[in-house]
Amino acid sequence: MAAETTSTDLRIDVQEPESWSRRLAVTVPRERVKRIRQSVASQLSRNVRLPGFRKGSIPASLVEKQFGPAIEQETVDRVIQESYKEVLENGDFQPITQGVVENVHYHPGEDLTFEVHFEVQPTIQINNIAGFAVQRPPAEVTDEDVESVIERIRAERGTVRVLEEGVADQGDEVTVEITDLVAEEGSEDAGARPFRFTLGEGQAIPDIEDAIRTLAPGAEGEFTVRYPSDFPDEELRGREQRLRIKLNELRRRDLPPMDDAFAQSLGEFESVDTLRERIRTDLEAEKQRNSEAAMRAALVEQVLAANSFEVPPSMVDRYLGFMTGEAQQDPKKMPKRTPEQEERFSQMRQMMRPQAEAALKRMLVVEHLADREGLRATADEVDARVEKLAEEHGISPSDAWIQLEKGGQIQALESEITEDKVFEYLRSQNTVA
Repeated sequence: MAAETTSTDLRIDVQEPESWSRRLAVTVPRERVKRIRQSVASQLSRNVRLPGFRKGSIPASLVEKQFGPAIEQETVDRVIQESYKEVLENGDFQPITQGVVENVHYHPGEDLTFEVHFEVQPTIQINNIAGFAVQRPPAEVTDEDVESVIERIRAERGTVRVLEEGVADQGDEVTVEITDLVAEEGSEDAGARPFRFTLGEGQAIPDIEDAIRTLAPGAEGEFTVRYPSDFPDEELRGREQRLRIKLNELRRRDLPPMDDAFAQSLGEFESVDTLRERIRTDLEAEKQRNSEAAMRAALVEQVLAANSFEVPPSMVDRYLGFMTGEAQQDPKKMPKRTPEQEERFSQMRQMMRPQAEAALKRMLVVEHLADREGLRATADEVDARVEKLAEEHGISPSDAWIQLEKGGQIQALESEITEDKVFEYLRSQNTVA
């Protein structure tokens, strides 16, 4: 896609390689180039010093002979800088990256031409937003969910002791050495390899855990184990392996009894029943949030499928900077990475790129619909949300506002309200079961 426009005496050919990209071919008339060149030469003549001449009285011919190449280079630089600035001021491009100048062509006495390309804020069209059907995930909390949280709390407050005898059981932490008895000498799998993990948490395959449960601390044995058919490493799926396993240390966590005294030790509960009620309430709120988030994600996915668009790579790169924490750090104070660290970091960014693109598209959809449908958060809505937060935390609205403003959270609150309104609008246009 290309179009030719004019800006004063400039000729501009606008190309759109992508919806988020612009390439401008700019032609600057020789008359303008000549005027700028004369200005450059005149300024140089006034400021330069040469032996035998007073400052500002050097003949133009001598200045040309002595500084001709520098004049030409400064002329080209100034022509491009001024022309590009003028193009942006008179156009409607809204670049989001610095322009990259290429293909500069100039011969004295002729037009100067150059190309510049940059990325722009993507223009998106969301036309199809209705008639979709999404399923909201259930948000039920079971007794098992509650007990799982209780057991986790008990485990956090348990005491650990090293066992000198007996065998390992579910939940015990073991330190073992595992040797592949058929690995070739010199290979990376040869020799005893140390591991530490908790039985029953899926950190080792079932056959290895079963073998460990037969050993007393300090004992070892040889075992044939089989890898499960769904093992992550495809080469090992269903394969048998002959191993020597030695149990070096067995640690067991003794849990506190589940009684009212334990509930009271947590600080704000009178009994086990009140603890369970609080856990259930918190889990229900969490599951409701997760269910709402999943429903919103499903809606956006369908909107994007019906209204596809691309986001500029520079926007993705900047978002990745926030995801990895780079954007919050001073580049001068960041420790220098080794080549290996840089390679791993680059791989991590590449793995996160699809997630960053999806998040950006979601944000752009919300922003577009908020502007188009007039769904931006109002001042009254922000005040009402601050008052609600103040009531929840037992403070005055003015104190809540001050705290939010100091933490830079007012804008985030506005975005949250706007997003809520956008998804309420989308929900009204679609079927949510």
